[in-house]
Amino acid sequence: MWCGVSQVLCERNRLIGVLLVVLGFVPCLFTQASESDKSNGAVERSLEWWVAQFPMSNDSNFLPGGPNPTYPDNDGPAVTIDGGHNNFHVITNLIKPLFDTLSADGYNVTYSMHAFTEEVLKGTDILVVMSAMSSDFRQGEPYAGAFEQDELAYLEKWVAEGGSLLVFSEHFPFDRAVKPLLRVFGIETSVGVTVDNVNNDGKDGLIVFEGKRLDSSSALVAGKRRVDKLVSWGGSVLTGGNYANVLLLSDQATNKQRGWGDAIAMPEGRGNSQGLAGHFGNGKIAAFGDSNGFVAMVFDNGDGTKDRVGMNSPAFDWYNFVLNTFDWLSDSAINSDRTKWR
Repeated sequence: MWCGVSQVLCERNRLIGVLLVVLGFVPCLFTQASESDKSNGAVERSLEWWVAQFPMSNDSNFLPGGPNPTYPDNDGPAVTIDGGHNNFHVITNLIKPLFDTLSADGYNVTYSMHAFTEEVLKGTDILVVMSAMSSDFRQGEPYAGAFEQDELAYLEKWVAEGGSLLVFSEHFPFDRAVKPLLRVFGIETSVGVTVDNVNNDGKDGLIVFEGKRLDSSSALVAGKRRVDKLVSWGGSVLTGGNYANVLLLSDQATNKQRGWGDAIAMPEGRGNSQGLAGHFGNGKIAAFGDSNGFVAMVFDNGDGTKDRVGMNSPAFDWYNFVLNTFDWLSDSAINSDRTKWR
């Protein structure tokens, strides 16, 4: 994720993926004021203060939609965005461009701020799980799994019966938080941050997917909208033998240690994918190792320049890829009339 809180902002032309300790700030941005600090008059920071520390923000010029939405009567599948697991993109509202994109295409999009239960999931056609954490990033140490076992049992049953799941791993600590969920569906994620210098267009930290690195047989790539080139900004490596490898890494891809606040995650695991898609029972799963393509951010490089990252980037086809992905996921919608979506 192109974010910021652990390693100084100047990693732009090196490892540009992730949350850093903003220049000039204390070593760990994620801990609340200590009791002694509070007694000395310190106050807990507002969310607005936290968001202002990050080098990335939503692109206000990104305007999704067009004259021919997939579901013109706004009666498309029900998409639920998970906000019940300390999801970084939901807390910071960086998820908004995805919400707006899907709404403009006619999907019925809502947030859920609850744990996964049969009741919560039963009204959902497509569930989006992005940047889950075991605790609020402003408060403790979010370095563990983010889901309870009973939640995972409900989720497994829901997908097997026809639900569609879109899930993201990301770099540490998001990879560790979502690892137990992915394992339920036969997918493994690395821990740390992924680098593939064979396919980076000469820019450290980028991973480019084009030509044979994109699975042209997949509906996510060869859907209604053209997809020729994508890029990720670090994230994690995925493996899952029962799924199609949509975004193929080179055999030189490596996993490196990754810091968050005052913690360092040593690299764990290897693989050859940053995008998997396939069936699980009667349902579908699309899993990605980097979430940046599904948002639309402006990233301040700290040197007077800015980059557009995600669906707003004219150099890559993420906007088309995102809509193709939801086209595919919506085919297994379980709570509505499937025939009108085929």
